[in-house]
Amino acid sequence: MSSRDPLHLWPLTKGFVMPFIPPILGIMYAINTTDGLAGLPILVLSIFVAPIIAVGFLAYEYYTGQKSMMYGTLAALFLMSLYWITLFSN
Repeated sequence: MSSRDPLHLWPLTKGFVMPFIPPILGIMYAINTTDGLAGLPILVLSIFVAPIIAVGFLAYEYYTGQKSMMYGTLAALFLMSLYWITLFSN
């Protein structure tokens, strides 16, 4: 048996999913608004807020020592950075 702590799936999943909640809610709000462009500011704000929330989660997980949750948040931050690179490239 190894003395290392195993990688737990639930904290990993929480760390990966929680930073994506604001963009999901922003997309749902933008789709369900009655006016044409009324949901656009909320959608853009939710996309810009997601990496900030992920960095906040990383700081919390680092100081509390939750490594598996930190790995999930790092994976989410990596996917967000790929999204930003493709969004702003030609």
